[in-house]
Amino acid sequence: MRPSRELPRAIRVALPTILVGLLASVTPYVSYAQTTSTLPKSWNDAVARLADEVAAAMSPTAVRLVVENISSLDAAHVGGIGAALREKLQHHSFAPPAANSTAAQAALSLQLTLSESATEYVWVMEVSNDSVDAAAIPMMIVSVSKADFTEGTPDKQSLSLEKRYVWKQPREFLDFAILKDATSGESTLLILETNRLVVYKPSEAGWQLFRSNSIPRTVAPSRDPFGTINRNEGSILFKSFECVGDPDLTEVLQCKSAKPNHYLTTRVKIPGLPNSLGTLTSGVCRGETVSLYTGDGDWTQTDSIQGYLINLDPVSAAAVGDAVQTDGPVTSLQPEHDTSAARAIVRNLKTGEYEAYIVTATCSN
Repeated sequence: MRPSRELPRAIRVALPTILVGLLASVTPYVSYAQTTSTLPKSWNDAVARLADEVAAAMSPTAVRLVVENISSLDAAHVGGIGAALREKLQHHSFAPPAANSTAAQAALSLQLTLSESATEYVWVMEVSNDSVDAAAIPMMIVSVSKADFTEGTPDKQSLSLEKRYVWKQPREFLDFAILKDATSGESTLLILETNRLVVYKPSEAGWQLFRSNSIPRTVAPSRDPFGTINRNEGSILFKSFECVGDPDLTEVLQCKSAKPNHYLTTRVKIPGLPNSLGTLTSGVCRGETVSLYTGDGDWTQTDSIQGYLINLDPVSAAAVGDAVQTDGPVTSLQPEHDTSAARAIVRNLKTGEYEAYIVTATCSN
């Protein structure tokens, strides 16, 4: 689990302005559409049987579900099965504990292993805690025919993701933006660090340092800093203050304290991914809003970014297509204006450097 994402970083779902009003009137917790509509009926029935067997074998308690996939199922379906089972367990009063809580440390660990034979998918549930007599709780096994695989499943190719490398550096940064001058066509790269905004211009050797603008501190430094570049308004937004400058933000910045901004605090969560980062984009596919979400690992693990289609009426979400993999945890995920893309920052576990990527979702409907 990534506990720190459930604190300030977990509320970094910066929504496009056109969607804020729509989401304001609905619950911020998005139901996982794959649990009821895009998983085949036989899969939902199998998940329900597993949850029923868990309820018959033990009393309701706090549980932590771990899903291990050793089958040929892709990340979208694995995520759907895990989310569906968590939902069914909650119906039996097996609630997931809050991150970093005492209950989380004492929670019963359930492991769901997704395997397969030549004709069936075989799902095995077992208790993996050392603190309980696992032998007293039987292993629970269900199977579903592979012939049901296409029933109600999303079109895997309807949403594809492309990850484009932009920048890397040893020093942590919070956000980045590529600006293009409408007259000259020249590009500018902005890198937002914790205490300065660094401006780069293109050269034959790549990006070259142009200038560095310090960010005056109006509040005490945060142990979990967060900031994002709002290039449409020529501003930089932090948790409790904002900075403004010229339209391209390349000159001196003026910063002042500010109230929490809805652009930073509006939150959409997908059950089954309590510690992931996510953002809605301005893209639409099959009449639904394109969104991107990270995985649910901790800061010591590699990560992934998965495409989802969000339906606003009624509110639901379905993972579609294959996820893109990253070499470390995604520390920031922000929407690109007027596109179906997001800016992702990854801390590469192999090199220790912070890397910037543009992740673009393409709809093939």
